[in-house]
Amino acid sequence: MNKKIIALIAVIAIVAILGVCLVACNAKSYQNKLEKKGYTVSNYTGDDDDDIEWGISASKGALLNGDSVTVVKFKELDDAKEKETWYKNHKDNGIVSYEVYRSGKIVIVGTAQGVKDAK
Repeated sequence: MNKKIIALIAVIAIVAILGVCLVACNAKSYQNKLEKKGYTVSNYTGDDDDDIEWGISASKGALLNGDSVTVVKFKELDDAKEKETWYKNHKDNGIVSYEVYRSGKIVIVGTAQGVKDAK
């Protein structure tokens, strides 16, 4: 009986910790992660009329040969899904090819390495 209670408490603690970690995904955490990997980062905060809560843009290396990534958190999940679909339909324009990744309301778009570094 005691082992079951301890196991239940452990599971609840793990779920709580995971919840805190997932909520902590904010612009500052992405900015710090990318700056540690050598990117130059700029921030954007959406306004009341915008469907974007916040966004960051980061680049490293030469303009055409370097890595770049944009991370945007949308206010609504439907807006994030719509933008993800749009980017996936236009991800190779003949000049630049990029990756698209979405996690909840956050959409990450950039070079393969840039998206990998932002995740």
